[in-house]
Amino acid sequence: MSRIALIVQPGATPSSVMMSLDMVAIASRFPEGAACRLELLSLDGGNVRLSAAVGVDTQAMPGVLEGYAAVILPGFFAADIASLIGQVRSDWQPVVARLRGLAPETLVAASCYGTFVLAASGLLDDLPATTTWWLEGEFQRHFPRVRLTADQTLVDGGRCITAGAMTAHADLTLHVLRRLFGAALARKVGGIMLVDGARTSQRPFASLPRLFDDPLAQQAADWLAAHRHEPVSTPEVAAALHVSYRTLHRRFHAATGMAPLAYLQDLRVELAKELLESTRLSLEQVVERTGYADVSAFRRLFARRVGLAPALYRQRFRQPVAGT
Repeated sequence: MSRIALIVQPGATPSSVMMSLDMVAIASRFPEGAACRLELLSLDGGNVRLSAAVGVDTQAMPGVLEGYAAVILPGFFAADIASLIGQVRSDWQPVVARLRGLAPETLVAASCYGTFVLAASGLLDDLPATTTWWLEGEFQRHFPRVRLTADQTLVDGGRCITAGAMTAHADLTLHVLRRLFGAALARKVGGIMLVDGARTSQRPFASLPRLFDDPLAQQAADWLAAHRHEPVSTPEVAAALHVSYRTLHRRFHAATGMAPLAYLQDLRVELAKELLESTRLSLEQVVERTGYADVSAFRRLFARRVGLAPALYRQRFRQPVAGT
């Protein structure tokens, strides 16, 4: 029997837990995966509340995780980065200790915030990995030894597999099945679940943060958003906010992780994404509305920031428009 352990703590995302349960149940119906079993483990066992409406029955986690072909860590909810790191350092520490004691041949997989737990165990050190796209900087700060490529939806680092935000857990579970039972079974499960594992990048789904704790950074971000259609320089922004160029650049970079003009470029890309999704404007018209004159240059910028050319982005994300 090939046993897979899914570690469940209170607050784990219900979609992740249920996705793994469904996919393994489907896999076990085929001869290739007939020996596959998923065990839900928690520290104390019993019913674990995932949300106010959802709970799952679990087994008590043994002191040593042995006899498992794979161990999966789902995502979980946290209000902010401080809460996330606090949970990793407290509630998840018994799990971290068990991960460190896993046999080298055990496959370990984690998605979304679960990647922080896996990284805390040290098993990701010097390996390629991904995480949820909006915490790329925080992940790198806390785990500098991990070779992070956060734009990727899923990264197979050999012993460890990581996936990005929320629904990437479906890609993660499918890849675990692929590693354990082969590509043929993975194709069958993916076909039934309509999961093809074809999403390679999180960047098309990423959005630009708009709220910052630093009042000056917030003022600058708001000013840039209001003037994103116009030619703008950093000295102009500084003059408008009555601060020096150096002060603006230093505080804005500290708050946002980027220079003011890089943030302006991303604001323009965000506007272009909105227009490509919701209008029938030509690319030339979209580029003009974002404040650019050079269509080719903007096409390159868009592809670099989003991971898709504008035409492919529109094809994938376009919303129904009246009259089309």
